[in-house]
Order: sequence, then C-alpha cells, then structure tokens
Amino acid sequence: MAYVRAVQKTGGLMTISDAQKDWKILDHLDFKCRESGIRLISHVPLRGNYAEGLPPVEEIKQGKISRLFSFWQLLSSMIAAFRMLWIANNKTVIIANGSALVGNFICLLNYYLFMRRRTILFWDSHLETKSRLKKYIFKRTFLGCRLATFWSRRQIQNYAQQFDLPEGMLIFIPYKANHSQWQPRKNMALDYVFAGGNGKRDYKTLVEAVRDTDVTVIISTTDPELRKTIEDIPNVIPLAATEPSFAKLMAASRFVVIPMISTGLKGGGEANFCNAMWHGKPIIAVDDISAEDYIVDGENGYIVPPGDVDLLRKRILELWIDNEKCRKMGEYGREIVKKYYTHELCMRRLLRLACVVGEDALVNRQ
Repeated sequence: MAYVRAVQKTGGLMTISDAQKDWKILDHLDFKCRESGIRLISHVPLRGNYAEGLPPVEEIKQGKISRLFSFWQLLSSMIAAFRMLWIANNKTVIIANGSALVGNFICLLNYYLFMRRRTILFWDSHLETKSRLKKYIFKRTFLGCRLATFWSRRQIQNYAQQFDLPEGMLIFIPYKANHSQWQPRKNMALDYVFAGGNGKRDYKTLVEAVRDTDVTVIISTTDPELRKTIEDIPNVIPLAATEPSFAKLMAASRFVVIPMISTGLKGGGEANFCNAMWHGKPIIAVDDISAEDYIVDGENGYIVPPGDVDLLRKRILELWIDNEKCRKMGEYGREIVKKYYTHELCMRRLLRLACVVGEDALVNRQ
C-alpha cells in the first residue's frame, strides 16, 4: 500500500510511514488535522483532554436490535459491529478496540461484507491462537483494518510472520500507565515485593526464585485458576486485589516483578511496566517480547529471560538489599513514564493516528 502525506507537521506533512518509523512524531506540539471533515467513531468511550484540537470521537452505543440479543454475546456483538460499519462513510474512521468482541467483528465484517471499504484503526488486539481455523479467521480480521497498533516492536515482527501480514499495516505505539489517571500514591516503601496481573503470568518461576529467602512477595491475581498455581510457601502471600487496592499494593512495595510466560507471539505486562514506573518503582520484567521497549536494563529496572530462576533470584536479592538503588531506579522510571507513558499521552497518540489514517484513506480514494 502506498502511504501519502496527509496531516500537517512542522516542516512538512505526516504520513503513516513517518509514525511507523518514530511514534514520537505523534507527540509533536504543532500536530493538527487538515480541515477535511474526518469523522471519528468508536464503540467504547474515548473522551478527555487528549481529544483537544482533534475531531470529537463519537461513541456509537449498542443499538436496540443488538441489545435484544444481549443473552447471546456473539450475535449481539456481530450486530453492533455491522451497525457501526453501516453508518460509516468515506470520511469516517472507526476506532475498533480489539479487547472487545465488537472490535474484532468490525474488522472481520469489513473484510467479508464491506470489501474493506471502511477505514478502521484496530487497537489493543489480543488475537492469538495455534488453531489453523482461528489463524485463518484472525488473519482476515487484521486484513479488514487499515492499520493495527501493537504495544511492542517485537510483536509486529511476530504477528507479521505468524499471520502472513504486511508490516506496512502494523504500527508500534507504546502502552500506558492506567494508574496515571490518578495522582501517584506517596506511600512509604514497605518490606515486600509486589507482583500482579492475570495474563500469561509465570508465578511458578517467581515463587521458585524467592524460595528459602527472606524476601516477602505479595502476588495479586483475580484469576482463581492462576492462584492455584502459586505454591504455598511462608514468604509468598497470594491475593485477589482489584483497583484501587491493586494500585495501593504496588505503590507501597519496594519494587515490582512482572514474570511472563513466553509464547513467542504477543507478550504482555506493558500496563504494569508503566504503572510501576508511575509509582516510582523499579521493575524486574521476566519477558522476551515487550519489556525492552519500556525498560532500560540497569536504569529503571532489569530484564530477565523467561524461566531463568537463577538470574531472577539474583536481581531480586540485588534490589532487596539496596534501597538506594531502588530509589534511583524508581526516580528514573518516574521521569520516563511522565514523559512518554501516561494515559493521556497514549490516548492522544491513538486519536492523532486515527486522523492520519483517515487522511491517508481519503487521499488514496481520490
């Protein structure tokens, strides 16, 4: 696909390929959409200070027919997706959230029923499978959008290879500290390490790393099946904290460990990397996909290969006995997250990118 110049920036015009080369260009102070009548719509609310200077994002709520079938989520979501595609036109950009079934159906129906005539920015996708049939369907889901965002650079390479997708339709923009929607908590650092989250967490490796040490670890997961995998040893305390208790536990810890299972495709943990930095905490990330885009090893935390118990134990003990190092790493991480990874900055980039995508679609139709 040939990408054309679409949105004004200092010294020229911004293109999709410009943003793919360097996502920071979306933070430019002089960014503005051309007066071309671009309309932004979404099936989830996208409002806030990050929308200033941009076309308003209209939330298209579930229609009567879709609500009628609310007892059957698959059909209800499909109807809601069709409705969004039906009301869109050539100047509409649909911002489809891939964490919701509706968002995935928007892309899939655009591919099969609307012959890719609608312009879709697909974000926060969670599509991942080993099934050949699902892989076939998921590929068409991606092909139904104009551009798909990912939270790490390595994910782009992995998805392009796994689903045979052109990298030109994929883009990396970093995720956000969800906790940055509130002021950081100024708790004293208590004598425990915090780990939390549900998706792809490898708490077995973490438990093994702190076995027979004096390091107290609080692990918070709301997934009862995942909690069953956490071995009952004296210095590990499993909980099921939800927000805001989850944020309080993270903010009061000495440092944060995010142990991930490597699947070789998607990765994860990006929100907790950013949340830990927001609270001024060093991060030990057990990960081989996303962590390198958020953590500078030895500066605001450490990156440990998945499953490496010995190195994880070494890094945990290193920070456990060195409060000054924790403080310096936490301060550095706090500066990074304020500069790049707040909720407001992430969402503003997303909406600015939607404008770029919409302008690109308009020019290519001429």
